[in-house]
Amino acid sequence: MSEEPGTGEVPYEPSAWGQRFHNLSFDFVLGGGSAGLGKSIILLMDPYPQIFEEHQRTHNPEHPFPLPPGGSTGWALHLRRTRPELTETIGRSLKIFPRLDPEARYYASEQTWHFSSGYMFQFGHCQNESDWTSYLSKQYTHLAWDELITFTEEQFDQISTRVRSSDPVLMRMLRNRAMSNPMMLRKGRTYNVPDPTWVRRRFVEPAREGNVVHVREVTLSSGKVKRDTWMFMPGLLRDNPSPEFIESYEVKLRLAPAHIRQALLYGNWFFTVGSYYGHVWRQNIHVCEPFKIPDHWPMFRMMDWGFKKPGCVHWCALDEDDNMFIFYEYTFRDRTDKDVARAVQSIETNVLKVPFRDGKSQLIGVADTQLWEQRGNDIASMAEVFHSKGVPWLPASKNRVRNAQLIYKRLGDHRSGTATPGLVIFRSCKKLVEIMPAVQSEQADPEMPTKDDKTSHWHESLGYGAAFASRGRRGIPERVTDEDYRRQRESEFDRTVGNRTGYYGSQA
Repeated sequence: MSEEPGTGEVPYEPSAWGQRFHNLSFDFVLGGGSAGLGKSIILLMDPYPQIFEEHQRTHNPEHPFPLPPGGSTGWALHLRRTRPELTETIGRSLKIFPRLDPEARYYASEQTWHFSSGYMFQFGHCQNESDWTSYLSKQYTHLAWDELITFTEEQFDQISTRVRSSDPVLMRMLRNRAMSNPMMLRKGRTYNVPDPTWVRRRFVEPAREGNVVHVREVTLSSGKVKRDTWMFMPGLLRDNPSPEFIESYEVKLRLAPAHIRQALLYGNWFFTVGSYYGHVWRQNIHVCEPFKIPDHWPMFRMMDWGFKKPGCVHWCALDEDDNMFIFYEYTFRDRTDKDVARAVQSIETNVLKVPFRDGKSQLIGVADTQLWEQRGNDIASMAEVFHSKGVPWLPASKNRVRNAQLIYKRLGDHRSGTATPGLVIFRSCKKLVEIMPAVQSEQADPEMPTKDDKTSHWHESLGYGAAFASRGRRGIPERVTDEDYRRQRESEFDRTVGNRTGYYGSQA
């Protein structure tokens, strides 16, 4: 920034990444990723164009939209989850804002700056989940969320509705901005975040690589259609303009535990604090590009049932060393047992090229034991429905601790990266690849993985498969090739029709 409204240079020079963040004009922008980007200072200075414009309107009588002294209705709200977390940012404002406007005054009791134009800059917090109610009667022209992951989704949605203005200048400058590292926590010292993955789910998952403009069309009561736009803008430590700072901080982050290194150095939103598999999961060796599964590798499938909540089916093959390769994934919701059975049949026949023989799948599978629950004297169980459609299942092991330990052991079995791991997942199995580093440990029992609706269905399915595969290749029926099937049918014909009719000659 060059000239500030009153006294010379603004004591702030954004990095290239920070300048790009300032330049984005979308309704909402989340800047997130590595630590060391200078996110807090960037967020603090983001309202500067509004501050400058309002100063001009009240101090320059030739402005096309002039205001009387102190007449601005501009109001910036800069939020952290707790009041103590604002201390450093408030300290920065005390050094910078008086140079923006020598007449600006800070009122500590309100945690608010009052500029000579009338523009206000307030520091706020939402320590308790219901604290968002304190902001409902206000109108903010700039809203800033520092470390968005520490807030609840309800707090974000409620306070975001207060970004509004009837002023003809400010209504074209409204901004809702957030910064965050991906260090997701369910419980802080003095607050809770019931769903620690909500920021990732809403703003990262739709386009993981970021820098994609998302557009939502809204039809107004007048019939007009308006557009709401948002973007996730990722950043890495290397975007800091100081090479010395980058080197110094990178050393510390590379020496940190895996979950801290992944989140704060690489900006990985899918590797979380308390990750159950955090010490053994290595995406570069546990995820591979899809390839054709060799015909001699035995295959099987596993399923965790769901109806209102998602259910999933995974297909797995074992190589010559009993390493598991998860090569296909199917997720379903609001589907009946008949629908899912037909989908499995279609996938195996048309996609995996494992044809049904005599109306029955060649593959066996293990599934959630609720498939065998009775649904009334005259209603078949789901297992019976699947079987009638040629999709047989066996009851899966439901020992969650043992299943998770089997997965953990397979992930760590790769001789320091020199051998094929005991578990490899095709990159095309996107949901399973996504949730593996996100599976959490129970705080009360680190040996137990949490049962979270965002991860558990795919994780449970994998656990069933790991338990089934623990018996090795010998416990899994081999597939029948077309040639084997032809020979088998000919042999059956020889033993039955041919011999009975004397087709091959008389019998002694």
